[in-house]
Amino acid sequence: MRYFDCTKFDYKNADKDDVARLVERDKSAYKYSFRAWIENEIDSITERKWQIDNIGIVEEAGDFIRLIKEAELTYSLGAFYSTISLAGIASEDLCKYFANLNNQKDLLEITQFKRLEKLKERGVITPQSHDDFDAIRKIRNDCLHFNDDFKSRNRNELNAEALVCLNKLKSIYKALFSVLNTKYKKGELISKIIEDFARQQVYRTSFGDTLNQEEFTMKLRYFMAEELDIDVAIAGSGQKITQVDIFRIDEIDLQITPNEMTITHTNSGLPFIVDLTSKDVSQLFEMELSEGEKIFASIYSILNHQGMTATWYFEGFLRIDE
Repeated sequence: MRYFDCTKFDYKNADKDDVARLVERDKSAYKYSFRAWIENEIDSITERKWQIDNIGIVEEAGDFIRLIKEAELTYSLGAFYSTISLAGIASEDLCKYFANLNNQKDLLEITQFKRLEKLKERGVITPQSHDDFDAIRKIRNDCLHFNDDFKSRNRNELNAEALVCLNKLKSIYKALFSVLNTKYKKGELISKIIEDFARQQVYRTSFGDTLNQEEFTMKLRYFMAEELDIDVAIAGSGQKITQVDIFRIDEIDLQITPNEMTITHTNSGLPFIVDLTSKDVSQLFEMELSEGEKIFASIYSILNHQGMTATWYFEGFLRIDE
């Protein structure tokens, strides 16, 4: 197999004034090729994504989490060498992070093999975590040394080893930090998750984060089903869902388009972000409503293609004087 690397054309014989236009023309052609590849691979990408274990929410997060996220993305795309390498590096960083967190600072500058042995001997990690860490270490070393045995592995074998590394890594991460998770009041953690996603979208904290609002909605559905036993995919797309109850006004944001109000259901503690019409804004000013006050409101949403509530709107609201 030859390495055929000729994507970008050499424009040395073109008129200088035409180069920029020609580059844009060829970029457009490449976008077409890339889009065709994605469309052809989309079923395989999705199948591989579904092979990656979910571990819910883990409160503790070090730098290694960025590598875990990228490893998930590379696995989904079928880049198995990259997955193994990233998972191996993330595993070592996670191990050092946990050792440091448990005041095992003398283990930070030794090899991963010796570090794992010492952590198990001292009872800092369980035998199961040790074995999982060590399995990742061995596969990663085989990959990085790229010896003849590793080179001879076919794509199915690489796929299996990459998935083992990724799922073991996530399992270790969950096991190490589940006891350290902060306990929140009902509804609080959902609000923090939404804030985290907004921060990721603004600052692009790392490649491989939640792709977009569409994927975030799916993740939020998973969390609510696991933690609150609520499936927010409640009916077929296009149906209208209405909530009528007492809500607390948490935030009124008139600096963005469309204007928004964040309200929290007083009984369940669940937050809702409601888009405001010009009529809603006028009513806010007329009632002199402010953050922290309570309202009796009817809100509605039209279910999207996932069968989930998307944008919320007011049907009406009244001030509650306490």
